Amino acid sequence: MSGDGATEQAAEYVPEKVKKAEKKLEENPYDLDAWSILIREAQNQPIDKARKTYERLVAQFPSSGRFWKLYIEAEVNILFYFFIYRNCSIHYRDRKQVRNIAK
Repeated sequence: MSGDGATEQAAEYVPEKVKKAEKKLEENPYDLDAWSILIREAQNQPIDKARKTYERLVAQFPSSGRFWKLYIEAEVNILFYFFIYRNCSIHYRDRKQVRNIAK
């Protein structure tokens, strides 16, 4: 067996505070403290993993410009990094850093 199992487990790890926040949202979907925890967690995730949280957030609070702004900024940031990576002359080492940021 290869080391892939450990990688999969690390990728599936969900912090306890996130689990608690999810449970609070089951009881009260408007709990802003719980949403704050999920937002902070999403901001530290790659957009492909964070997108689900942002979509749930704006679905729950569709008229909140603040929450839409967070979601849009997360999407725009990844587009910005891909634009830099693909269109600028960047040294290999710097390209690797940009690629890591975009993850």
